[in-house]
Amino acid sequence: MHSTMGERLAWARNQQGLILQQVSEKSGLAVGYISQLEKGAKVNPTIDALGRLAKALGVSIAFLLGEVHAPPYDDRAALLIGGQAWTVGQRFARYYEQLSPEERRKIELETVEQRFARVVDFLCQEFPETFTRPVVAYQLGLSVRALNDIMERNCEVGPMVLSQMVSITGIPLSFYARGRMESAPVDITPAQMIRYAEAISMAAEAQITPEELVLLIRGASQAHKG
Repeated sequence: MHSTMGERLAWARNQQGLILQQVSEKSGLAVGYISQLEKGAKVNPTIDALGRLAKALGVSIAFLLGEVHAPPYDDRAALLIGGQAWTVGQRFARYYEQLSPEERRKIELETVEQRFARVVDFLCQEFPETFTRPVVAYQLGLSVRALNDIMERNCEVGPMVLSQMVSITGIPLSFYARGRMESAPVDITPAQMIRYAEAISMAAEAQITPEELVLLIRGASQAHKG
């Protein structure tokens, strides 16, 4: 029915009986900017701008992105947009704390891509009014196809995407790299984590426990220093 984001914006505005100036006042965005979005002159608004427009127009972000028909706007989504990383991070931390030792061990043995997919599924299940795969892909700067390829383990998740995932979810890098909810004791970049993830995957395939791997690393470190 409304094939472009601009058409969906204009439709939602007309449904509310609003002029551009009123949408500007409600969203805090410039009239010219909103007009360019409706005309298709601008096609990549930030997720913050989408959240503001969704609230002003009484629709969801998923609708503006063309994923669903126009549902009523949910104030919970507004709260999530305002403090998204903190909200998601806290909810995921509670989910992780409720897992059994066996389930946590299983996660530690997963690949980076499997843990990444676990988080994407968590977002879509726990925040369905805000997150769908197209919305997650948009926030990560990916196409839906590229996201699906990662989810289905047809390709590896790159360090830039992983870094962005940490930024939008508040879930620490240690979870994606090691399957643990902890802050890294040293300053480790996403690129370094990805490089070491291969060694961790090999250890998991060889059924080397995390404890055994730590002992091996400590032994090698002491031998290197000696």
